[in-house]
Amino acid sequence: MIQKVLSVLQEPGREVYWPRHIETYGHQLGFLIYISAGIAVLIVLIGIYRGMRVWFHGKYDKKGQKFIPFFFSLVLTAFKNIFSRSFPKRLYYGIGAGINKRKTWQWSSFIIHGMIMLGFLGAAIATIISTIHEWIYIEFLHEELLVGPLYVAHSLFADLAGLLLFLGTALALLRRYVIERDYYTQASYEDLFLLLLLIWVSISGFFIEATRIVYGLVNQAEINFEIFSFIGYPLALILQTLSPSNEQIFALHLSFYLSHLAVAFIGAAYLAFGKFFHIGVGLANIVLTDMKSPAGQLQFDPEGIKSIEDFTFYQLFEASACMKCHFCHNYCPAQDSGEPLSPLKIIQDVKNWGRKQYGLINSNKGVPIIGEASGITGDVLWACVTCYACTNACPHLIGHVNMIVGMRATLIEEGEIPATFATMLESVYNYGNIWDQPKRDRVKWLKEGTLPTIKESESKLLWLPGDTLAYDPRNQKVARATYEVFSKAGVDFGTLGEAEKNDGNEMRRLGEEALFQMLAEDNIGMFKKNKVKRIVTSSPHAYNAIKNEYLEYGGEFDVVHYTELLVELIEEGKIKFTNELNYIVTYHDPCYLGRYNDIYDAPRKIIELLPGVRMKEMPNHGQFSYCCGGGGGGMFRETPEWVTTRISEHRILEAKETLVSFSEDKEDDKPRKKILITACPFCTSMLTDASKTQQLEGDIEIKDLIELVLEAMD
Repeated sequence: MIQKVLSVLQEPGREVYWPRHIETYGHQLGFLIYISAGIAVLIVLIGIYRGMRVWFHGKYDKKGQKFIPFFFSLVLTAFKNIFSRSFPKRLYYGIGAGINKRKTWQWSSFIIHGMIMLGFLGAAIATIISTIHEWIYIEFLHEELLVGPLYVAHSLFADLAGLLLFLGTALALLRRYVIERDYYTQASYEDLFLLLLLIWVSISGFFIEATRIVYGLVNQAEINFEIFSFIGYPLALILQTLSPSNEQIFALHLSFYLSHLAVAFIGAAYLAFGKFFHIGVGLANIVLTDMKSPAGQLQFDPEGIKSIEDFTFYQLFEASACMKCHFCHNYCPAQDSGEPLSPLKIIQDVKNWGRKQYGLINSNKGVPIIGEASGITGDVLWACVTCYACTNACPHLIGHVNMIVGMRATLIEEGEIPATFATMLESVYNYGNIWDQPKRDRVKWLKEGTLPTIKESESKLLWLPGDTLAYDPRNQKVARATYEVFSKAGVDFGTLGEAEKNDGNEMRRLGEEALFQMLAEDNIGMFKKNKVKRIVTSSPHAYNAIKNEYLEYGGEFDVVHYTELLVELIEEGKIKFTNELNYIVTYHDPCYLGRYNDIYDAPRKIIELLPGVRMKEMPNHGQFSYCCGGGGGGMFRETPEWVTTRISEHRILEAKETLVSFSEDKEDDKPRKKILITACPFCTSMLTDASKTQQLEGDIEIKDLIELVLEAMD
């Protein structure tokens, strides 16, 4: 057996364009391939030019910057990032498709995409090697390249690549259009077209090989390569049972060969025009993206985005990087509520609008992008709650929120803003708070005692309760609890009292940059005037603004969320828990605390230490936490008629299911309250309202974490 295998390995080989002695299959076919390949390459270059033409109509890094300096800065950034320590992390995002950003580790998705990628690249490499063999070695060098062990390796490699491509594409079709059809609601005919192209490339390739082999079997020729074609040879044996004539074999071979050729070149030509364009652009976007910038720092032009020319080069570039994986679409909480917003569709609409305005020749400068024509309307933009779930889930690091806020700024400028948002902005401008309440009432929540001022604090630790704790009746209880906890723990802190102003986080995310800038500068001035050394906030929104957004206005401060300060106080022994609470709880991660600033552990450490508290996580928690719907102005937006179930109601129902199932699983004689804990005043308000509309007030109680801390303290 070994000798037989060795003898076969000695001189295996074949004609690539088989059979060469027949004119139709020889030089004329080769000439056709050259012409077709040349046309395909030309179309690809045209497509690349078309895509790049849109990018360079966006804004460069600096005003007045010319193309050549900007281009060299791009190249420099690429080389810098490729040779940086962050490159493995960047590569991980590219080839791993943001594995750590998935709710579940989807082996099927990763394997299917891997099979398609490896199969496609393998088939392309095998084709290139075959071409080199035929048209360089035979035509010009008059030698055989693919003979002996080299041919064996090539044959095995080609069949394996074809098999991977076929299986991967078949599974992708099954998954996308049968098993998970509801997941891919934004799938287009283009997706189906490309998958059918790929699967035919593999099928026709196998039949080309099979007809070549069956010709030798029918004519009893001595062929010594068939055993290495583990797909083509069995297929040839099946065809042999039909007793085909040479003419039939030739006709079958030619039909499969020409269709294979046509599909391959159509697919190659379409690379720069369709979905596959993301393969190169997506990896390039990962290389060019600044991964050091904090997630909570918006990057947009305060002047707004009115047309394609108002986007930055990077934004138009990353719009081309979208591969329509549906992660952003299906992680967006607005989708579950019936809102018209789809982060995926917004990115696709931006890309398509750019290509419509800047084709191969046409140039339509300054055409408004917001409107029915582009698909991006005010209803779409105002539906975003800036929860960051879309960008967090995107494997190519596309900044959906940056683009949305930029276009919102245009709506603000043009006065196309919901009335409730306008009222809120006027309140902040007139009174310094979002609740349209006078400044003198900011500290009335205390009722008894006097708030210490920052001037009296020796440590210069500034506590910012924020607007909602100061004016909202429900959250005023949270303000009093925070004051008592800090006082009992002996914290030397102070406040700004009536002089405190809104942090501006929501102003910026609504697109009102001028108002945000005014608030930021006023607050930074007050902090510096009072020589503040450290800031503790009750609101994650204030935490994010002061930590990440004030930097560009010269405000760099040591800022912590109150949960982080509580952990420090517990570790120092200043907070001790003695009271049994007897609660079963679940914790809701605020978006601006979690996804924006990666604070997940501090609240959970505190909950674990609370006596008598049993906790169970909701299915959507941590970086995949479901939003309450209050961010980005959502707390003040009237519920549109098309909304079926509000975002906050989805969340409260998830909490109910979690707590009920947890109480049923645990055998416990003690009566335990069901508590939904959060650490954000917006979340507390939104979830409390949702519990009322869903008639769950008697079943679930919504509390801020610090309220439980006060209950558990001596």
